[in-house]
Amino acid sequence: MLLAHPASDTTPTPVLHQPLFRGLPPHLRTLAFIDLETTGLDASRHEVLEVAVLRVDARSLKVLAEYEARVQPTRLADAHPEALAVCGYSDEEWRDALPLEEALATVTPLLAGTLVAGHNTSFDWGFLVEGYRRAGLPLPGVDYHRLDTASLAWPLLATGEVESLSLNALAKRFGLHRPTPHRAMADARCALEVARCLAVRMARGGHMERLMEESGGVS
Repeated sequence: MLLAHPASDTTPTPVLHQPLFRGLPPHLRTLAFIDLETTGLDASRHEVLEVAVLRVDARSLKVLAEYEARVQPTRLADAHPEALAVCGYSDEEWRDALPLEEALATVTPLLAGTLVAGHNTSFDWGFLVEGYRRAGLPLPGVDYHRLDTASLAWPLLATGEVESLSLNALAKRFGLHRPTPHRAMADARCALEVARCLAVRMARGGHMERLMEESGGVS
């Protein structure tokens, strides 16, 4: 389902009335926050079960469009039982799931021309790359950089503000409610909310400056 301006199922962060990042070059002005649920951790063996994409204006961090879909697995014998349990897979729930190639065909225009973002982005992007290969579809043209909220939040771990870089730990730190964790759209939205919180904090002279002060600076 393709929508615009979604309602978040995380606790909303303060609205950013003015663009935080006015000076971004044109090719970095659109982000695509992605999240996938999968049948396991190995992209060469396991499959995509659910995909979500939020196309976001990088200057204001406002959502421009969104897409989410359940994807029909074809090799359930290779699935890890714990992975299926975590994302709530059942034959009944996935009865109307889309074939992989159909879901990716809709994802493509949302990804095109963006900088891919998310939490632990390399995991999700690896599954997307393998998914496009299996579906026989060309990868969408995206920027070669990746924006990872786990990496952005590393100073919070280094200074002891969080105990881990998990999405749950960061959501808790910023007071974000997560009623449906391990669902693709819920986690994509949560990653975006974390990015908004981190962006506001950095714009106000936040954790990086504090880390540098406490560590004596960078040599």
